[in-house]
Parts: sequence; C-alpha cells; structure tokens
Amino acid sequence: MTTNKDLQTEIHPLKNEETESQHANEASDKPKVTKPKKLTKFGQLSKWRTAAFFLVLFLCLVAVFAFSFIIPCPVRPSSKREWTRTFENAATYPFLTLWDANKDKVADVMFVFKDSNNTNNGSCVSEEGLSFPCAYLTVLSGTNGSLLWMQTVVEDIQHIQCGVENLGDRKSSGCLVIGNPHYVMAINSSGETVWSLNTSLATDLLVIGPALILPDLDGDEVEDLLLIFIPSRQGNPINELIFMLVSGKSGDPIGQKVYQNCAKGLVPSSPLMHITNTGAYYILFIQGTVQGVALKDIYTRATGIPLSAPKLNAILKKSDPEWETKTNITSGIIEVYNSQPVKYLQQVHVAGKNAGKLLISTDYAVELLDGQSLQSYWCHNLSQIQEMPLPGYFNKDDIFDFLIEDLIEKNMKKVTIVDGKIGKILWEEELITRENCPKPSSVNTESRSIFLFWGELPTQNNVSLLEKISEKSHNLYMLHPLHPNIILELKNGTENVVAFTTTLFEHSRHAGCVLLLGQPKGSQPGRLTVIKQKLKDIIYLSRVRRLKKGYDDFRDDEIIDYFHRMIYSS
Repeated sequence: MTTNKDLQTEIHPLKNEETESQHANEASDKPKVTKPKKLTKFGQLSKWRTAAFFLVLFLCLVAVFAFSFIIPCPVRPSSKREWTRTFENAATYPFLTLWDANKDKVADVMFVFKDSNNTNNGSCVSEEGLSFPCAYLTVLSGTNGSLLWMQTVVEDIQHIQCGVENLGDRKSSGCLVIGNPHYVMAINSSGETVWSLNTSLATDLLVIGPALILPDLDGDEVEDLLLIFIPSRQGNPINELIFMLVSGKSGDPIGQKVYQNCAKGLVPSSPLMHITNTGAYYILFIQGTVQGVALKDIYTRATGIPLSAPKLNAILKKSDPEWETKTNITSGIIEVYNSQPVKYLQQVHVAGKNAGKLLISTDYAVELLDGQSLQSYWCHNLSQIQEMPLPGYFNKDDIFDFLIEDLIEKNMKKVTIVDGKIGKILWEEELITRENCPKPSSVNTESRSIFLFWGELPTQNNVSLLEKISEKSHNLYMLHPLHPNIILELKNGTENVVAFTTTLFEHSRHAGCVLLLGQPKGSQPGRLTVIKQKLKDIIYLSRVRRLKKGYDDFRDDEIIDYFHRMIYSS
C-alpha cells in the first residue's frame, strides 16, 4: 500500500518541496557536529586492488630487467661458411649422413672410413670386441668441422639410419648402424652404444637393410623394428627371407624368426614399409618383381598371438580388403608389380593419403603407380637407368617431379626431369659421364627446387677426346626451373668425389653442400678430405653455361645474382 507521505508527494509535489526546503534551512541554523567517516567495504577493497596493481607492475619490471640485462641470451652457434677436415692414410665409404648430433640446430656430418694406421696394433678389437678389421663411424660438427666423436664399427657397413626416435627409451633420437654379417647396433647422439643385437640370434645370416621402423608392438611405448636377413651360405641361391621383430627399447627379439620363401633376384636395399589408405601395414621388397607381406601376418607367425588378443596394438588389427583380395592365400604374398625385373622402389608422399604413390624403376623404364589401387599413372621409357630417380619440384603444381639419369651410350648420359603428374618431359640435357659418378641432389626453394648433378657439357673438343677423358674429372651443375636454358657450373676438377649431398644446415637459413674426397673402400689408402661449403658462396664463383636449345636474355652477372638471392626452405 502507498503511504500517506508518498501520496502527498504525488498530489502536491511543489508543496512537498517547499516543506523540505524549510526543514533544510532550519537544520542549517543549528551548529554542525562533525562525525568521523567510516570506510565502507568497497573503499577498503579499492585500496587493496591499488596495492596489488602496483605490486604486479613492480614484479613485471623486475622480470623485464632480469631477462634484458642479467640473464644472458642463449648463444646461437655461428656456422662457418666453409670448412675442411683432412684424414691421412684412409679409405672411405660412398655415403654421407647429415644429422644434428649435438642438438645445436645445425646438421652435422656423419661418414665412415678405414684408417690404415691401425692395421697392425689391433686397437679396434680391444675397444669393442669386434672382429678385425673394423672402421670408424665419425661425426663432424656442421658449424666448424670439429670432431664430435668417433665410434668403432664393423668394416662391412651397409646402412646408417639416424633420427630414429626413443631408441633404448631415451627421450631423444639416435642412430641404427647395420653391417654384415649380422651387425646391428643402436647408438645415441653422443656415440654411446644403447644396445646391440645378440649375434647368436643371427648365426649364418646376412642382414640386409635398412631396418624398418614399426609402431609399438610390445606395449613399452617405444617404436619397434623389423630386421630382414638372408642366408649366408656360399654358393646357394637366395630362396628365403628371414624376418625378425626387434624391440626398439632393448634390442631383444619379439617372438621368433619368420621364414618366407622367395625366388632369385632379391635386391638387398629394397625393403620398405607401406601403409594402405585403410591403415594396414605391408612390408614391400624387390624379388625380381615387387612383392609384399602383411605386417600382421609376420607378427602372428613370430609371436603366436592371435589378432583377436585384447591388448594387441590396434594397428595390427587393421586390414585392407582391396589388398587382401590380391594376396596369395598359400604364400601370403601380394604381387605389387610384376611386369619387368625391378631395380629401384620408392615411396612418393601424397598429402592426405596414407598409401601415396609408388615409383618403380627397371633398367629401361620408370613407372608411377597409385599406392592403393596399384594402377599406373604413367611410364617413361629409358635406355639404361643410372641412378635412383631424384624427387623435386620443377613446376608449381606441388606434385613431385623426378630427375632421371639415363645412360644412352658409353660415357654419355641424358639428364631428364619428368613431370610427376602426367610423365611428360619437362627438361633434358646430354652430358659426358664417368664411372662412379656422384649421385644428384636437390634443395627446395620457396616455391620450387634447385637440382644439382654431375657430368660435363659436351663441346667439340671434349667429344672428340671422349675415350681419353680422365675418370676422376667431375663438374657440378645447378639448374633452376625459372631459367631452364641456363645451368651454373659450380665446380670442376679432378679430385675423386666419393660422396656428395646438399641440405639445409640450419632450418630456413642457409643451404650447403658436403663433399667427401679421397680413396674409396677397397683401394689404396690416401688422403681423405671432407669439405662443407655454403651454396651462396659457390654460386658467386660459378660459371654461367648457356644451353643451345633456348635463349635467355639475362646477363651472366644477373643470372648469378638471381641464384645468389634464392631463399631455401625445408
């Protein structure tokens, strides 16, 4: 209900205001009594907020001051533009591995050599108990060429795989060193042995590489391995493969060895892991043709554990009906490619598809297959393939193209770049070649790739003297797709190039090349030289070679400046 006072106010608002004014005047005539003000709860909270704000501001200023002036910034390693390391009385192996061993974000250089100075003192045997003779696995710093570490290994090294995660349950990557007759060793980034395969498990067997990295099969949260062996019996044809599942944590076998019958024509370096679009794992290998075996079949035969077991890795339970219909029920083998004897087998990554594509090379053709349906996309015919095709980006369709070296006659090869989408020829040039010519290489730029390959452009003079050309003479050329009528001659000389590769030594910073010069394994020991050079520096000293098939209206200095300003990417 409305009170009388409120009602009077609504009816006589002016009268009410006059009354209140009179009361106010009367009150003003009375003496004022000052009462102490009391802080409200809101006022007290406001003071606390102010104090907290200034405290936080003070702490922030202290933190900024500490990080700016007191705590030093991490020192970024300064990479030398060029360095050289020399070893005397040595013979080396024809491969290089680049891997960041000391975790300074710069790729380091790994190679293997034999030192003739240790021929008589047997030091290799005393260090690791290895059968004499042995070799040295050596790692040089990518920043300045200093020696990081050396590890003794068996003489007959076949493969070195670096960047394998969590070997021995370490929270960092390591390397697998594989050699014959049955030598498998895991090492960490400091060169220390993590584990080695018990040799009694592979008596009378030869290991063929590389090791295949598998998902965790034994439940220890570390990826496991598949090693493949062949019998070492002298004089007998290779008629079986031996699969061994190995724990990546301890190097112990998972189950027993699995024997798979096969025919002649096995290519030792061919095995690879293939995943279909449904997630099923298959082991592919070259046995004249390309064949495959399901990983789940190998696992069940090795362990005796059925695929219905409750704690089995879910990956092993995945199947692919399309591939299973192509599998021989008796042998468990799937025929992936059976047209001609195969020389090289490569996987080609396709974004969004597990299966990707398969590039298959015979002596006389290169063919691209769909990794799921195994249907052919295209086939490029050759005279005689010289090296494994090199992937790179020549055009801007984001699909791998391939550089192929084709031996068209004695001491002459044709370097061809084939479109990865439809198989047409994008670029080709004939070069003089020698025996044991180094393999080509490529480095990605912002949108395409540069291609580097060895040989010599034919001229009227050197073609007439083709039979007398020294086998040790090599020229290194660089090609960029935007200047297809020009190649840069980066290097020329008579040094014996045993191995060559290029890479981004620092992520998106600088690209460099590594040369291994000296005497190959099996020859008389001599001086071994390892050289790392920055590509930009080599380009400044290069020579522009203009090809006859086209015209480029840029001056030589403009071409060199263009190549020098290229930005590389991973």
